[in-house]
Amino acid sequence: MRWSAILLVLVVSCLSGLARAAETSTTPAVAQPDSSPTTRPANKFPTPAELMAKIQAAQKKDGDDDDLPKVAYFDLSGGVTEKPADFNFFAADQTSLTLRDLIDRLEKARQDDDVKAVLVRLEEGSLNLSQAMELRDELSALRKTGKRIFTYADSYDTTSYIAASSASDICMLEGGDIMVPGVGFETMFAKGLLDKVGVKADFVQIGEYKGADEEFTRTGASDELKGELNKLADSLYGQIVATISASRKLPPETVKSLVDDSLITGEDAKSSGLVDHLVDAGGMRDLMGDKLGSKIELVADYGQDQKDAVDLSSPFAFFAMLAHKPAESTRPGIAVVYAEGVIVDGPSGSGLFNDSGNIGSDTMREALRGAEKDDKIKAVVIRIDSPGGSALASEAMWQAARRVAKTKPVIISVGSMAASGGYYLASAGDYIFADPTAIVGSIGVVGGKFVYTDLFNKLGLNTESFVRGRNADLFSSSTEWDDRQRAQVTSWMKKTYDQFTQRVMTTRHGKIADIDAVARGRIFSADQAKDRGIVDRIGGIQETIAYAADKVSLKPGDYDVRVFPPARTLSDLLNGAAGDDDSSTRFSSRMMPSEAMGLLGMLSPSTRHALGTELTELMLLQKMPVILASPVVFVVR
Repeated sequence: MRWSAILLVLVVSCLSGLARAAETSTTPAVAQPDSSPTTRPANKFPTPAELMAKIQAAQKKDGDDDDLPKVAYFDLSGGVTEKPADFNFFAADQTSLTLRDLIDRLEKARQDDDVKAVLVRLEEGSLNLSQAMELRDELSALRKTGKRIFTYADSYDTTSYIAASSASDICMLEGGDIMVPGVGFETMFAKGLLDKVGVKADFVQIGEYKGADEEFTRTGASDELKGELNKLADSLYGQIVATISASRKLPPETVKSLVDDSLITGEDAKSSGLVDHLVDAGGMRDLMGDKLGSKIELVADYGQDQKDAVDLSSPFAFFAMLAHKPAESTRPGIAVVYAEGVIVDGPSGSGLFNDSGNIGSDTMREALRGAEKDDKIKAVVIRIDSPGGSALASEAMWQAARRVAKTKPVIISVGSMAASGGYYLASAGDYIFADPTAIVGSIGVVGGKFVYTDLFNKLGLNTESFVRGRNADLFSSSTEWDDRQRAQVTSWMKKTYDQFTQRVMTTRHGKIADIDAVARGRIFSADQAKDRGIVDRIGGIQETIAYAADKVSLKPGDYDVRVFPPARTLSDLLNGAAGDDDSSTRFSSRMMPSEAMGLLGMLSPSTRHALGTELTELMLLQKMPVILASPVVFVVR
């Protein structure tokens, strides 16, 4: 790989340059043992070795505070991800804070007698609703041990406030506010626009509640889709009100009134009992010291793995770090496989306009095969957050998961969503957990294509087709399906739907009483899904892992949790272990012009995610006119 050789040369040159700069700089004369006097400026830039020495000295000095009460600090302002980064520069490097890592570290703080309190820094948009619920539950468990829980944000939105609601001390900037506007789903219908520009949406859906084609084929929601969305809104709204009410010990009607006010100023939030302290970020240390009765030691890296210091002034030490591979564990393990994003055929890749990525069937099958073949892995947990996608990829992953299930338990954890193709994959599990606010179901099929003939005519464009075979123009964007073709596509879709429901009943037989009553495109909140046998238990990722471990008689502390596939490192790339990475960028944001990416950067992460999901599903339709997708993209603010 030519670029890896270039990278090595650049690194060596950089390190050599630092060394030469350190040797040739001039300062006031200082006698050196067995060497001629040299001079160096008093304000020289320290070498990496000197910088490391200063850090170690500072750490040693900080050790004088060992007798002070420890406060474990967790900064979530940069956001929390579901899955670890696919690529880490170094083997031991962790570039993103995952939900599971966060909860692991909080559990460690819960059991640590030296930790007297926890401080969590939150920010609007840093969590989705399911993550917020899991964090809220963990903070609630921690508080029950008698430790104080402090949360801080300049302002809170729905998800960050849900996470903070179980804290003993909710803190906010005096000029900040709480924005909890309730729950609302907004869908856009483009048929009127398509009619004006001359584009025909030629779609078929199986399941009258599916609704995934309505944004292109209708000017407003059908009664069936309205009913599904209203039912879902009622459930999520009720959960938000109940959570805040229970956490803050406020009557539900009071919480509803506050939600109806939507924007709550700092003073009103404090007087109504939603926050406990109005303070700026700089005053948090003094506030915590007052509440704990003494000065405190704030531990910013609490629970993080300690990494060995590396002498960066030595190229040999640097390259040794690059080549370093973590020692393989000899303990039994639980594998965690993440399925996050739109389901696509082939390898996983970067998400369109966002970094959450897509679920590639090839990548998932490779991960599941790896977990199956590893004798130290005793059970597999699949964490799903997906609105669906390719029907073929969903089937391929279902088969791979069931193959693993022949020899090892496969347990499912649903995060924000397992809809359509996402639930197709979930149904491959032996047992299904779902976060309290998860959206589940949408068992149905949609398919179609766009016909641009009228638009082309308006633009003065003309297309002519020369075909052999009755279906050679099946995917043509110039002609609508004739009756025979529409019947064929409908037949394919019905077969896909029948296969979908059969796959579900393979594992849910005896749990779902009537598949027809829960299929046909219906969507459910987690509690509704549990009542209907679509999921087995309400719970988060940690509960799922604990359940999987118990299924194979592993006690807490006696096993490792390992992510499959493991993150690639620079060492992997330099040794050619990553393969042809270009193949995973088929839906990547890197395909977009820089000007477009600049404009998209102005959108919120949740809006970019929703837009990317919609466009990725449209791209799937260009390949195959039948997909398994949820009716709408859900965003909670």
